[in-house]
Amino acid sequence: MYKRNELSVAVTSSTPEDSSSSESLTGPSAEYTKSYDAVVFDMLKVTPEEFASQITLMDAPVFRAIQPEELTSCGWNKKEKHSLAPNVVAFTHRFNQVSFWLVREVLTAQTLKIRAEILGHFIKIAKKLLELNNLHSLVSVVSALQSAPIFRLSKTWALISRKDKASLEKLDYLTSKEENYTRLREHIQSLSMVPCIPYLGKFGGPLPWVAPPRAWVWGSLSLDVPLPG
Repeated sequence: MYKRNELSVAVTSSTPEDSSSSESLTGPSAEYTKSYDAVVFDMLKVTPEEFASQITLMDAPVFRAIQPEELTSCGWNKKEKHSLAPNVVAFTHRFNQVSFWLVREVLTAQTLKIRAEILGHFIKIAKKLLELNNLHSLVSVVSALQSAPIFRLSKTWALISRKDKASLEKLDYLTSKEENYTRLREHIQSLSMVPCIPYLGKFGGPLPWVAPPRAWVWGSLSLDVPLPG
């Protein structure tokens, strides 16, 4: 558990021992200062299931706000992206927030053992994101786990269990960029009409794989874009 410096907190107390002079100035209550340890959030105490659920609850409304014209116009690639595709930009920010959060949590761990535990925890979170069909944050987590600041932690990776390493390899295989995310597109197709938060990615043209030949509907977003070829 991580700790910051102590904080001084003013606490109001009304006890029979308060002096009469105190009563004349402040009434029956007197203030005294007590020191408390400010405990920083310990992510290892929160289950991967809960993390994945909360991340998905935060992603869903941002995705639902995206309008079809933001995607078909490729507005997010233009100088006026904040006006042409504000919701796609916000969705991209969510991706970066999750990724940066992972890197920060791992790198600020106080010991090698804790760092390895946090790393393994994020692998489990990625698995749960896949179960919730949140492919957006799934790719964010997997990408962060393979980013240079994390990938170079050889001593930390040496402490990761074989099971977690195998899980990460499977997730990496699914989210691979090979052939324009072919496996990820096939996975989306296999979901049929099951709710899903897709990974939009960064492409130079319209997003042809966000929806298979059928209509894709999520809240206010409704697309019917055929797959190429």
